[in-house]
Amino acid sequence: MATTEVKVSHDLEYKHWLNEIEFYNLELANMQDQLADFTPTFYKKYFAQNVIHFQNQFVYQREVIEILKHDLKQHENNIKKLKAYPTPKLRDQVSLMHLRLRDHVAIFFDLFLELKRDFSDFLA
Repeated sequence: MATTEVKVSHDLEYKHWLNEIEFYNLELANMQDQLADFTPTFYKKYFAQNVIHFQNQFVYQREVIEILKHDLKQHENNIKKLKAYPTPKLRDQVSLMHLRLRDHVAIFFDLFLELKRDFSDFLA
């Protein structure tokens, strides 16, 4: 019974993470478009440095999103394996990976929101 509870919890949470990551991916594309639209209006050195900073941050965030998506896909595969072969060892591995992913996703969300705030301040 405990194995089933873990599977349902992991299934729901990682699917939620995937949806949120896709939302942030769309937000990132929107921010990139805003930066591209905004860039030609100023030519000061300070402004150019900030544009480059945000461009680099957007590239980095895209890389982090791809890594998270890959890790979540691996987690999904392990959850499916756990459903087919519910062994205690596999359950423990899936639970441990789930906790690690929870931390990684939470950190990503926090850092992304901070980037979004900084970007909004820059555009203001």
